[in-house]
Amino acid sequence: MRTRIDRGRQRGQALAELALCILLFTILTLGIVDFGRMLMVLNVITHAARDGARIAALTNDDLWSGTGLGGAAATTVQTRVRDQIATVLPRGEADAFGVNISRTNSGSPSGEEAQVQVTGSVNYIFRFPGLWGGSVVVNRVATYRFEG
Repeated sequence: MRTRIDRGRQRGQALAELALCILLFTILTLGIVDFGRMLMVLNVITHAARDGARIAALTNDDLWSGTGLGGAAATTVQTRVRDQIATVLPRGEADAFGVNISRTNSGSPSGEEAQVQVTGSVNYIFRFPGLWGGSVVVNRVATYRFEG
């Protein structure tokens, strides 16, 4: 037969178990939110690289100097890519991304290609030492056939 003292101890045990479950569910929920945001940001960066490569591929041939795009045309592509990244990241983080524009000869019958490489890092929102945190290094390359 249980006494009143045993029931009181069980109530305390249930409270401790509830606190542990709430903590675990909170960490799990924050991890899911952070992972989903990271996938969205990486997708936006990939599309920004594609848009930049498309703009570079449409640029007139006389604006290219050797294998690189120079002057205002390069600035236009870089600004467009960083502006798109800034829709999901703070402006300072978006401006820290490197945008490299090049022109390559693929050796295929289709001819030359305009290539944009976007590099940088994206920080996690939530950081829990020992579980997750820090940043993800991003390196996206998009290539379009040259139409300049």
